[in-house]
Amino acid sequence: MSSGLILPGEGVSSVVKHALVILLVEDSPFTAEAVRRLLSDEADIHFHYCSDPFKALEMAEKVDPSVILLDVAMPEIDGFTLCRFLRAHPRTRDKPVIMLFGSDEPLVKVQAFVAGADDYLIKLPDKIELIARLRHHSNAYFVKMERDKAKMALRIGQARIDFLSGQVTELTRNDLLTGLANRKTFEERCNELWSLAVRNNIPISLLMMDLDYFRLFNEHYGHPKGDETIRTITGVFRQSIRRPSDVLARLTGEKFTALLPATHAEGAIHVAELVRSGVENLEIPHCKSEVAYHLTISLGVANAIPSHGTKIDALLKLAEDCLDKSKEAGRNRLHIAHLDESDMPVNL
Repeated sequence: MSSGLILPGEGVSSVVKHALVILLVEDSPFTAEAVRRLLSDEADIHFHYCSDPFKALEMAEKVDPSVILLDVAMPEIDGFTLCRFLRAHPRTRDKPVIMLFGSDEPLVKVQAFVAGADDYLIKLPDKIELIARLRHHSNAYFVKMERDKAKMALRIGQARIDFLSGQVTELTRNDLLTGLANRKTFEERCNELWSLAVRNNIPISLLMMDLDYFRLFNEHYGHPKGDETIRTITGVFRQSIRRPSDVLARLTGEKFTALLPATHAEGAIHVAELVRSGVENLEIPHCKSEVAYHLTISLGVANAIPSHGTKIDALLKLAEDCLDKSKEAGRNRLHIAHLDESDMPVNL
């Protein structure tokens, strides 16, 4: 008789075959020998015998049974107590347990099921019935194990999909080189934070930052060095612009921006100077710069207290204009301006 089983969704060619491993926990060697003989003609049934109920768990961990046959009447510890113990242990809690009774009393059967048994047999059972029940419970156990494996594989697969989906989302929202927000993400956050500033009548500041003569830097030192330098300077940005509400983004190769909600002009100037001095203090050599012998940065700072019906476009333009003025004044500096309400475009 074959012990193979067909899992749902599988064809006949993918039948999974398992050997049946039976562990008998029984203090009587005569009963054990009788059960062994009943199973001796079944080539795919491997029989193991444990005479000491206190060693049942150790034996079960060793042979990994597909069914445990458990005698009810044993000295020192009865089968009901041992069954509850096996059900509580993580290595045996899912193992099918068939209890062996000396009588056919209904109360004993109830006690067995309450203790966690899956089935029962009256000693000594009929050979055909014994083998049929062992095969039935073993196959049910194998199916459960295969399903549990499939569920685990599904959970792992779903977790990987979720992770990769998050990675894709991250890639679409962030700059690949620096990990900062990209232009699309920055524009979304700008509108959100501008609306928040309007509702709460609080100031908002914007920094536009451009690395001085960075195109010449790339041409002279090479793009790999340029990328390494961008990542290094990103560290200065992160150290200087640290609040969770601030939005730091890379707009183009050497151009960066930062939106600072709930920030007055004085606070924006302080942050901008931290960035400027932080880049300068790195003293990254730049022999092609017309400003210094090291890399520097120019900044434009714009500040406003937005009113209802206005848009952020004017603040962005003002920050750009301030950046241009910093460059015109000699670079490696910052220029700031406040946006008056009369200069703010109105949503129509």
